[in-house]
Amino acid sequence: MLVALTMLTAVPAFASVRLTYQLNGAAVPVSWPSTAFPIHYAIDSNIVAKIGSTEPIEHAFTDWTTIPDTAIAFVSDGVINNAKAGQDGVNTISVADGLFAGQNFIALTTNWYDDTAHIKESDIQVDPGALAGNYNVQQVVEHEVGHLLGLDHSAVLSSMMYPFVGLDGVPSLDSDDKIAMQMLYPRTDSGGAIMQGRVLGDGGGIYAAQVVAVSDSGAPVATALTNQNGEFEMRGVPPGNYRLYAEPLDGPVDVRNLSGNWRNAKTTSFPTQFADGGSIHVDGGKVYGNVVINAPGTTQLNPKWVGSFDPAQANLSLNSTAIVLAPGETTAIAVAGDGFVSGMTTFDMGSADIRRVSDFTYAGNYVYATFAVAANASPQSLNIFVKSGNLEAALTGGVRIASKTRGRAVRH
Repeated sequence: MLVALTMLTAVPAFASVRLTYQLNGAAVPVSWPSTAFPIHYAIDSNIVAKIGSTEPIEHAFTDWTTIPDTAIAFVSDGVINNAKAGQDGVNTISVADGLFAGQNFIALTTNWYDDTAHIKESDIQVDPGALAGNYNVQQVVEHEVGHLLGLDHSAVLSSMMYPFVGLDGVPSLDSDDKIAMQMLYPRTDSGGAIMQGRVLGDGGGIYAAQVVAVSDSGAPVATALTNQNGEFEMRGVPPGNYRLYAEPLDGPVDVRNLSGNWRNAKTTSFPTQFADGGSIHVDGGKVYGNVVINAPGTTQLNPKWVGSFDPAQANLSLNSTAIVLAPGETTAIAVAGDGFVSGMTTFDMGSADIRRVSDFTYAGNYVYATFAVAANASPQSLNIFVKSGNLEAALTGGVRIASKTRGRAVRH
C-alpha cells in the first residue's frame, strides 16, 4: 500500500494502526473529511470482465458501512471503461497488469492528501492473479477499502487489515477494524472507554510494540502500537473485562509491513508480557490510565505459523494466516515457531468454545493436538496462547470461528 507523501517523524499511538503523513514537522493521521461522504467510486470494466459481476466489489465497500455508530457511506458510479490509477478526481478500482510482478503482493491502494491531513482521492489496483478464482475477491478489495478509509496494516491475524490473505478467506471485519472506524468517522459517541499506558523494556519505552486488550473469552478486542516513548492509547474499547499484553512485531508481521514512520521503528526484542494486576473491568466513557507493562529481556518464545487438518489424515500445512473453524467442528490444530521445546510447549485459546480432546504431539519446531469447537460457538476471533515453561507468547487473532468451513490458506 503506497501513500503520496513520505512520512518521517514520530506518530501518535492510536487504537488500531492509522495511516499518517508529515505535516508541519509532525506525523498526522489522515482521513476523509466529513463532507466527503458518501464517497463515490467507479469500477473498471476489465475487473468485471474477469470476475463476471460487480457484486464482490460492491459488497466489499458495503461491509464497512455496516459498522454501528459510523458515518461511512459509499455510492457506486458504476462501471467505466479503461479506468487507470492516477490523480484525476475519481476514486477507481482497476486492474494492474504486470505492476506487481515479482513483488509478492496482489493489490495496492494509493491515497492523495491535502495540507489539512484530509484524503482527496484514493485508487485501488488489483493484480489479475487475485481475480482468477484463487482468492476471495471481496476480501482482497475489502482490505484495500480499509486503506482507502485511512487504516494501515494490522498485526492481528484475523483482522481485515492483516497484510496477508489466504485462499478462500472469510471477508469479515474484526473487532479492531470496527473500533478504528468508530473512532475515525463517528456518527454518534460509541460510548467506549479509553485505555492508556506504557510498555517498558531494558532500554526504557519500547517503540512499535503491539498492545492487545484481550477479553475473558480469549478474543482480541482492541489493539494499539506504542509511540517512540513506549506510550499507547486505545479509544472506543467496549465495556467488559480485559487483560492487556504487549508483544513485539517479530513475525508474521513486522515493521516492514507497515507504512510511514512505523517502518523506521527499530524492532526491539522483548518477551510477550501481560500487565500486572490481572483483568481490568472497563466501563463505557471512562479513562483507564497509567497501565504499565514491564517487558525486560529478549524474545525466546515466538509462534509464527498455524494450521489445521483432519486428525485422521495428518496432512499438515502451516501458514501465517488465521485458521477458520466452524461451530461443531473437530480438527487438529498445529502451531510452529521459535523456542518450541518437545514435551514442554503447549497452547490453548483461552476460550470455553474450543476444547482440547487429545494429548499434544511434538515434531521439529511445531506441536499439535485435536480440538473440538462447541456447536453453539458464536462467530468470533480468538488468540492462540503458547506456553513453554514460564514463557508465554501469542498469535493474536490466530483463530476465527465462522459459520463456514475453513478454506486453504497461503501467504502471499
